[in-house]
Amino acid sequence: CDLLVIGSCAVDVKSGARLGKGEGFAELEYAIMRMMGTIDDSTLVVTTVHDTQLLDGGEIDTRRLLRHDVPVDLIVTPTRTIRIDKAAQPAKPEGIYWDILSPQKLAQVKVLRDLRAEVEATLGVTLPRGPDETLPPLAVRAEKKKMREASRGGGRGRGERRGERRGGRRGRS
Repeated sequence: CDLLVIGSCAVDVKSGARLGKGEGFAELEYAIMRMMGTIDDSTLVVTTVHDTQLLDGGEIDTRRLLRHDVPVDLIVTPTRTIRIDKAAQPAKPEGIYWDILSPQKLAQVKVLRDLRAEVEATLGVTLPRGPDETLPPLAVRAEKKKMREASRGGGRGRGERRGERRGGRRGRS
């Protein structure tokens, strides 16, 4: 893969350090692709943001980034294209860091569970597990919605409200 587009809420124009939505799924996607060999360190990582989402150089302290954080190589806005100087850019992650991947996040992503089982079977080892975490509200809401829909036997039809059937109100034929 020659190019990877990654979402950002804000990005530092000097280092390419980015802020996402805080759930870490973009980093997991990057890590999965690194592990599977579909991308490597030379793959161009690009983000598209509005000019108002640009942070002046140095606003994100790269010393505070975690090893799984994915910096970008190129920033595209409606008015500018900014190439990041490799010397100022933090290192890109090398793959999945199992020792920091929480059981809760692992439970959310089937491909991670499958990769973990494959690596453990191939190497004959048990991979380390990360610490427990409280998932951010968006991930929790999505899981609760799935559980509600499953308990009802699926969603309601378009335009139907709870307790109504197509063709009329509840209790009418």
